[in-house]
Amino acid sequence: MKSQSDKITLLVVRDAGRPVRQLQLSRPMAMALPAAAVLSLSSLISSMHYHASRSMQELEAEAAALSSQNVRLEAKIADKEKTLQQVQSEAAGLSKEAKAIKERLKSVDALEQELQNLINQQKEDSHGKESTADMSVQGTGSASGADSGSKAIFAAPAHSASPSAITIRIGAFTAAIDDTPALRVGGEYVASYGNGEIRTLLETKDELTELSGMLEEMVRSLSRTVLDAQKAEADLQQQKLRHNARQMHSFLWPTSSRTVSSSFGYRTDPFKGSSSFHAGIDIAAQTGDFIFAAQSGTILAAEWSAARGNYIVIDHGNGLQTSYMHLSSSAVSAGDKVVKGQRIGQVGSTGRSTGPHLHFQVSKQNKTVNPLSYVQPN
Repeated sequence: MKSQSDKITLLVVRDAGRPVRQLQLSRPMAMALPAAAVLSLSSLISSMHYHASRSMQELEAEAAALSSQNVRLEAKIADKEKTLQQVQSEAAGLSKEAKAIKERLKSVDALEQELQNLINQQKEDSHGKESTADMSVQGTGSASGADSGSKAIFAAPAHSASPSAITIRIGAFTAAIDDTPALRVGGEYVASYGNGEIRTLLETKDELTELSGMLEEMVRSLSRTVLDAQKAEADLQQQKLRHNARQMHSFLWPTSSRTVSSSFGYRTDPFKGSSSFHAGIDIAAQTGDFIFAAQSGTILAAEWSAARGNYIVIDHGNGLQTSYMHLSSSAVSAGDKVVKGQRIGQVGSTGRSTGPHLHFQVSKQNKTVNPLSYVQPN
């Protein structure tokens, strides 16, 4: 730079090979230019600082808003998780109660089956009774005279409002509970959360509790009914034994001979020499000895077969029959009515026989029984 008295000369040196240029500025101008540059730079820096501060404030406000929103979301998520845990806990409890009720229902089914077996047995036994029993089994199987309030029924009515409705009747008490989907707990929990689900679960839990109580009452009621039926069956068996005893004393020995030559049950077959079942008793007698009806009845058969020879079958009613085999002759025909002690034939040795004798046989409900339970030789 080359200075004069009132001017300042500026030399501008350019690239090599190009001439140097000279600029002359007055002294005030030369002093003002740096000051203007400094002011411009200062203004630019101040403007940039202002904009940066404003941007920082906006970013801080946005960050605060996002932080507040995040807190609210976390609280909502925590509330939903708490609701979900409560729903899952209630559902697990309902599932456990449902399993317990199923087990109770199994015990009820077992009691009902046992009761039905007793009823069927009593019905079968009642057909073989000679006189009318004082006690009969009706309805659900409880003995007459038992408390009618002990009847318990668990059924799904055909005309209920809901196809899956369940009706519980215990004595005079009746209640209906819908088998709603809430009763069938299980699967994945995907849905909105709220107090509605909790209320539904609590209501379902109350219904299950009520149902459980009714099932307990059903079990107690059926147990009492089963005990009554068992007592009735025992009484019926006693009546049956007394009836058999009366029948035994009322039967007549069918021949004048009292000699039993072969008893009821397994014995050595006289023809084969091997063990075989003997379905009656053999009474040794003389050919031509008279044979008498052991009890009054109707002649079912008076026929001949290769094994039985001449034989007679008498029906005495109530499933009781007597058979007389190997006769030399018969004095009756099928359809005849006979009375106890009436002469029906004569002893012989026809059919599969080794000598003169009477094969006497007693059948109860189409099953052979020991004749000595009904007749005695003395």
